[in-house]
Amino acid sequence: MRKFYNFSLYLMNHRVSRFIFSGGMAAFTNLATLFVLVHFFHVWYLMAAVISFIVSVYVSFMMQKFFTFNDQNKSKTRKQATFYLGFQIFNLSLNTLFMYIGVNFLHIQYLIAQVLIAVVMAIYNFFVYKYLVFTPDDVYNENNQ
Repeated sequence: MRKFYNFSLYLMNHRVSRFIFSGGMAAFTNLATLFVLVHFFHVWYLMAAVISFIVSVYVSFMMQKFFTFNDQNKSKTRKQATFYLGFQIFNLSLNTLFMYIGVNFLHIQYLIAQVLIAVVMAIYNFFVYKYLVFTPDDVYNENNQ
């Protein structure tokens, strides 16, 4: 129990750790939805990738706004959500393109391709979220760097 408590404290005190945790939750949502759609509902893998990506965007926005960047300001949520959604549409295009290339040309299994794509996207997403979506003027104070 002590290790869980220490891990919780670590997450609460380190933004990058919270980002990784939040991204992990969104990635899990993405992969689980993708798997269920393809294996149980027999949805074409590209359509399933689009649907699962959209579901994970919702999870990601909520976790990034309220947990990672500790932005409780609800007055800017619409503006942030609009920018975030626009950025995610760009990400969706890249995700779909790279899924297609990975599966059809490189012959990578679709779940592995999605994991590889997610890792690369996570790196540049952190900086976009930090500096463009949940801007320092909106969320930073002396105690929340």
